[in-house]
Amino acid sequence: MEYQAQEPSRENERLFRSLFGSAPIGIALENLEGQPLFANPALCSILGFSEEELRRKHCVEFSPPEDAEKDWSLFQQLRQGSIDNYHLEKRFFRKDGSLIWGRLSIALMNDSASPAPLVVAMVQDITDKKAAEEKLQRSEANLHVLTGRLIQAQEEERLRIARELHDDIAQRLSLLVLGLEELSGSMAGKQDSQSALASELHRKSDEVAMDIQNLSHNLHSSRLHYLGLRFAVRQLCDKISMQYRIEINFHFADLPANLPPDLELCIYRVAQEAVSNAAKHSHATEIFVELTYQDENLCLEVADSGVGFDPSASYSGIGLTSMRERLRMFGGELFVGSMEGKGTTIIAKVKLEKAKAMST
Repeated sequence: MEYQAQEPSRENERLFRSLFGSAPIGIALENLEGQPLFANPALCSILGFSEEELRRKHCVEFSPPEDAEKDWSLFQQLRQGSIDNYHLEKRFFRKDGSLIWGRLSIALMNDSASPAPLVVAMVQDITDKKAAEEKLQRSEANLHVLTGRLIQAQEEERLRIARELHDDIAQRLSLLVLGLEELSGSMAGKQDSQSALASELHRKSDEVAMDIQNLSHNLHSSRLHYLGLRFAVRQLCDKISMQYRIEINFHFADLPANLPPDLELCIYRVAQEAVSNAAKHSHATEIFVELTYQDENLCLEVADSGVGFDPSASYSGIGLTSMRERLRMFGGELFVGSMEGKGTTIIAKVKLEKAKAMST
């Protein structure tokens, strides 16, 4: 009977040893002092040590001090019983001195048959994964810098064109309008085709002059520069309201003074894009614009009760992409909520202190 009772135990031990030896990830059994007792071939291969060499080391010796400190702190909690397992990504020294990244999983084994609790440590080599993540982060950082330069170049070009329109073309057109006005006045009272033509040319040239003036202001808002964000957004709402004959309710509250100029420009451009889109495409009769400062966040909200759209289908649209990229330069976020037939709400949110730190 005793022989039969031992058979399952021996079979379980055989299966355990087979699993331990053939597992594709590194496994070690340690005591509560952090001393390795057994190590499987996979762990030896990952770290380049023999099992005997691993047993002569303490667990903190496998990593740089800053990584080992995090691991050992969690290991102490495991020993004290406050946790029974933990996971972390850390660096490991190989025998040749090189460093690899591994995902470490630690668990406490409470086996009633064992005289003392043991710790099982599992290590998965994630060096390639970390390298790919770092490459992606570098690419994103480079893209962020490139986006910032493109937006800056765009603003510089906007300013150049706005000045040329205002200082040259608009002035020359104004002289033409005055000349046509004088011609129209001199021909007043005459009932012939030349008089009607002169009046019509004066009217059309006056419209073109106004369009160029509006274009110049859209390209570069002088009110933003001299009067600040609140007045510039209010003027923007008034102008779009008149242009598209739609009611726009603008509200502001608790805006901090002395905002960074490039942050003001960012929020203004987002407002310009969002309000213009709502006026052009929403078919709403009313638009609500709110500019506030709450919980250390500068917030812009543009909402309408129009036809709405599917945000997922429009995610890559130029307008939304431009707004997101501008906000991302200051650590901000853009939230878009819309349903077909239910209207659209766009919220731009920037944490002010973070934006000041990122401001150029």
